[in-house]
Amino acid sequence: MLRPLAALFLGAIAAVAIAFAVLPPAPLAIASSVFARYLSLEFAVTPLARPFLVFLAIGVIAVAIWNLKRARAGAGIALAFFSLAMIAVLLAQSAFAFLLSWESMSLISILIVATDRERKEVRRAAFAYAIVSQLGAIAITIGFAILAVHAGSGNFSAIAANASSLAPGMRGVVLAAMLLGFGSKAGLVPLQFWLPRAHPAAPANASALLSGVMLEIALYALALACFVLVAPAGTFAGMLLLLSGLVGAIVGGLAAAAESELKRLLAYSSIEHIGVMVSALGLAICASALGFPALAMLAFLAMLFHALNHTVLKTLLFLASGTVVERMHHVTDLDRLRGLGSDVLKRSAPWILVGCLAAAALPPSNAFLSEWLLLHGFIGATFSGNGELAVIGVLGLFALLLGGGLAAAAFLKLFGLAFAGAPPRSREHEEPERFDASVLALAFLAVLVLALGVFPLPVLHALLAVAAGTVGSSPTALVGTFTGLAHLAAFTALPVLGALVFWWYGLHAAQNNDPVWACGSALPSRASYTATALTKPLRRIFAFVLFPERERSLSPEETSDFPTHVRYAVSTRDLTNEAARSVAAFAQRVARRLRVVQSGRMRAYIAYAAAAIVLALVLGR
Repeated sequence: MLRPLAALFLGAIAAVAIAFAVLPPAPLAIASSVFARYLSLEFAVTPLARPFLVFLAIGVIAVAIWNLKRARAGAGIALAFFSLAMIAVLLAQSAFAFLLSWESMSLISILIVATDRERKEVRRAAFAYAIVSQLGAIAITIGFAILAVHAGSGNFSAIAANASSLAPGMRGVVLAAMLLGFGSKAGLVPLQFWLPRAHPAAPANASALLSGVMLEIALYALALACFVLVAPAGTFAGMLLLLSGLVGAIVGGLAAAAESELKRLLAYSSIEHIGVMVSALGLAICASALGFPALAMLAFLAMLFHALNHTVLKTLLFLASGTVVERMHHVTDLDRLRGLGSDVLKRSAPWILVGCLAAAALPPSNAFLSEWLLLHGFIGATFSGNGELAVIGVLGLFALLLGGGLAAAAFLKLFGLAFAGAPPRSREHEEPERFDASVLALAFLAVLVLALGVFPLPVLHALLAVAAGTVGSSPTALVGTFTGLAHLAAFTALPVLGALVFWWYGLHAAQNNDPVWACGSALPSRASYTATALTKPLRRIFAFVLFPERERSLSPEETSDFPTHVRYAVSTRDLTNEAARSVAAFAQRVARRLRVVQSGRMRAYIAYAAAAIVLALVLGR
């Protein structure tokens, strides 16, 4: 009974998000005490927030459908409040409203990650995520406090109107605080370490919203800060975002290619995709600061389109991972998953294949076109005639092509090993999958992936208006680009038609099934590739960047046969782990000492509140 009610609640929230995105704006302001200038709660719909509201609605609808079959009873209620908090972040139009909504979103998501808190690894993941979230919240609060005091109001309109008069030093401090706070939530390098910990710990439907929606909310906050609240952000901030995004695209793709645990692989893929989006945002900021508005608009459009595509494809893949977890009794190691598309997940496998194509940015998927737009932007930067943009363009092309190749290797491994091929004999008595609500959710998202990849222009025209209004350029500058994109989308649809023809032919043609053999003998199952073996060349080539984590430190004798760069990587990893353990132990000791402030006495808490009011009065002067 709880599942349908939770799904209905989620559906109502999705309808509210769509209504806010489509209907005319109706501002809501709630004054809070005598400090209304700084502590007012103001909400309204802005053009920049509208597409993100639609992205959120798509993710929530898919999760609501999937929950009808797979989710725990009552799990949808927590996700509903999480979704409401994210809507509040998108609608917030004052510093206090934004901080209150942001912190609500963070705290609810921490509780969702800690759903199975009886497991030690879940508690550790929730603790790491909580530390990152709260440090980021402190940084964001500092940035908003400086902006509000400078503007004399916490209202976003007043802050934006006074942003140009902000002193260069203060502008740098605010931008650093915003990039730290929002970047940590988005999973930007080097603050991405919480993502591969939190996603395997959280339930699949929560991971779908965390990766498919919440990361986009952090991206919205970065765009809001750089193009509205602290505008103009300047070339340095754009370069910082660009380099962080490009490094994230490479590191995320490499880690995904080397990973063998399903949900961790998807988490690393999210790092790669958020790197792509943030690099597009960085290119837009740099191009705008250097006087290339058309290029800035193209990059911002690529960011918005890729954000939509990431919401669809990552929600699809994380929900699929939840189906795998349930049907395979919590086995998510790719070395132990074989032939799921032949028996256990026969109905879901085609839709998962579509999601893997999109995650690898292969045609005819939606992510292929959004990354093509960004590549087009980097090519334009390379030949713009500006030296700084030319360097940015070359770096961007290299990083995107390398990251895309690594992502393709990762998802070839995922689908080829886990879903393709013959299933093991141990699963002969497993009940085959039926078409139910969870399969319907995957099909809904997969159809969106293909529709956005083959017919992108209606969505792109809507996003173009947002990009042009944010960057301040004319939409007509991209008419030629859209024409070429339409031809490219039509061309990439041809392989789909060919595949459908051959699929139909295969269903009606006579088939002979023979076992795989080698030198006249049947090939034993133990001789087939594993995920670890398949990615061994990549791990050896990139050992200086990414080395497999070990539970213990390796002795000098054990590493004596390793190449020099691998021995250096092992020793560096051991030192890093030891330093992290020391920091964690110090934090725990400090936390135990601070327990004294939680006395349980009402007088002490009233004194804390009085001190906070005095501090607010001092800051408000």
